[in-house]
Formats: sequence, structure tokens, C-alpha cells
Amino acid sequence: VGAGPAGVTAAFCLAREGYQTTVFEKLPVMGGMMAVGIPEYRLPRDILAAEIQGIQDMGVEIITDVAFGEDITLESLKKEGYAALFMAVGLHRGRKLNIEGEELPGALNGVEFLRDVALGNEVPVGKKLVVIGGGNVAVDVALTAKRLGAQDISLVCLEKREEMPAWDYEIDEALEEGITIINSLGPKSFLEKEGKLAGIELKRCTAVFD
Repeated sequence: VGAGPAGVTAAFCLAREGYQTTVFEKLPVMGGMMAVGIPEYRLPRDILAAEIQGIQDMGVEIITDVAFGEDITLESLKKEGYAALFMAVGLHRGRKLNIEGEELPGALNGVEFLRDVALGNEVPVGKKLVVIGGGNVAVDVALTAKRLGAQDISLVCLEKREEMPAWDYEIDEALEEGITIINSLGPKSFLEKEGKLAGIELKRCTAVFD
């Protein structure tokens, strides 16, 4: 269950040992977070498709649009003759900040944002955008938003520049593409005006690791 990195790798290893293997995937595309978490500019879809096709050519069947617990269950799989189940459901939920105003229209979840863009769903970002976070996902969100037309993008994170969890080359890429990085600040609340996101109140972070 799950056609992401763990699921297709398990299927590959099982097929190599001679087992008949089926992979069920909830999303309409194969690849899991490789397809809907890593932006296309970092992992071209033709390369991903070729890798998965190689596994399918070994006899692995991959069926999309099938949700475990809804379309299939442990009992239904047993009745169909499956002898073993490997759960590879992935990490498709983004973290919540648990601050005031987080549910306002215009306050987007990073993981969901990347998934919607990857699936071709319309995601309005406007011209001015703030991205909260200092990791690789935050950088991916910022650079993806830029490719969608956002022009003034600030990335705000708790960490100092040398403490940021994003890889150094990703930070360099963000700076090269005109992303403004603001360090040592964290969100206190989202501000609302007429039912929509109107701003963010930030607070100073004096230490991340102490």
C-alpha cells in the first residue's frame, strides 16, 4: 500500500525474488512524495516515470486511485488471496503551527501546496508571499511559488542562517532566485481583515537549540 519510494522499492525487491506483487496508491499518480512533494524543477517527471516503468516491466502491478480503508481493506485483500501486506503510506501531512488565524483563507499548508501544484490544481499565490520555515520544504515552496508568478517572496525562519536545516545549496539557489531570507523570527499570529489573511505578527527567536 503506497507507491512512493518505500512501496515501489519493496515491490522491486519482492519481484526480484519472484513474488507476484501489486501496489495500491491513493493518489492518481505514482511516486508518492517524489511525485507530489519534490517539485518538478528538482526531479523531472520523465526520470521518475522511467524509474517506475522499469519496476512495472518486472511484472509489478501498480493501481492508482485506491485508498486503503475505503476501497480496499485488510480483510478484502486476504479474500483476494494476498499473503502479505506492506504499509508504505508516506508523510503527506504538513505540520500545523497551532497559532491564531492559521485557518484563514490565504494561509496555505506547505506540503498540501506542493501536492496541489504537482497534481495540476489551481493554487492562487498572489504577488507577495511569506513562507514560514527554514528547511528544504520551505525553499521548495518559495521557488515553486515564484514559478507560479509570485514576485515578492520572503522566507522567515526561527534559525540563524548557519542553523537553517535546508541544505546549503538550496539556500544558495533561493538567494540566486531573489528570495529574501529573514532569520531568527517566528510567527506569533496571522492577522485577519474582512475574513482574509492580511498580515503576520512575528516574534524574535533568541535561541533555537537551548
